[in-house]
Amino acid sequence: MSKEKTKKLLKKLNQKIDSVQNSDEFKEILKTLAKFHNYSYQNRILIQLQKPEATLVAGYKQWQKKFDRHVKKGEKAISILAPFTYKKKVTEEKNVNGQLKEVEKEVKRMYFRPVSVFDVSQTEGKPLPSIDITVQDTNSKLLLPLKKFLETKDIKLEIKELKEGLKGYSQGGKIVIDKKLNDTEKSGVLVHETAHELLHDKESRKDMSKEVKEMEAEAAAFIVMDHYGVEIKSDKYLALYKKSYDLKQSLKRISKIVSEIIGFVDQYFINESIDNEKLKKVI
Repeated sequence: MSKEKTKKLLKKLNQKIDSVQNSDEFKEILKTLAKFHNYSYQNRILIQLQKPEATLVAGYKQWQKKFDRHVKKGEKAISILAPFTYKKKVTEEKNVNGQLKEVEKEVKRMYFRPVSVFDVSQTEGKPLPSIDITVQDTNSKLLLPLKKFLETKDIKLEIKELKEGLKGYSQGGKIVIDKKLNDTEKSGVLVHETAHELLHDKESRKDMSKEVKEMEAEAAAFIVMDHYGVEIKSDKYLALYKKSYDLKQSLKRISKIVSEIIGFVDQYFINESIDNEKLKKVI
């Protein structure tokens, strides 16, 4: 695939992201996400230790007042540390006209104490707006050539049941995909993880943020799947983070990997077509 076509596809992706960001649906999603607190690194660890599958957490009353949802009976709270401030009067020595005098002033102090939060899965009530990034099941024939492409790169593929919400991951020379996905969804995830494997090895991209890596991998998946007429809906996912990355800066890396994947898959289909024609003549 030519670089010019890659640029056109990236332009198309940017246009889709812009249109998503301007939609009322997306603005509603952003409003909802804005209501959740940004938790510290330490609290994210505490949440992970107590409820690894947690996605969105809030306090008992916050779920009621802001989201019209209620914590289900019997649910166990997740404990995190919340900062609280208080004022305290202190005395200090101050030089006044060459003489040391004790001066009283009020200062703010901070302390942390445990508070309880609950994950959205522990609540019920008014549905939260969600982003649909599922793949339409219209082109399942892509899975086999994509598997064969991995073989040429000495990347192992394992398809097994993963926990809810996890579609796949890569581990440096190995890709794991959730077997519950349909073949077309597996293809989209496979391209995403393949991009990670070939673009984001630890040494060459150790200074690149995780967010940019995810954007590049998902942009690569969008381009490859779009090339074969499959709507992957990555535009909604990418739109959430557009302000923090620039697709133009990633063009060279993305262009190289998608050209390689599409070139291989196209050639596979050509060879398959030739083989089918030969088979017809024999029959």
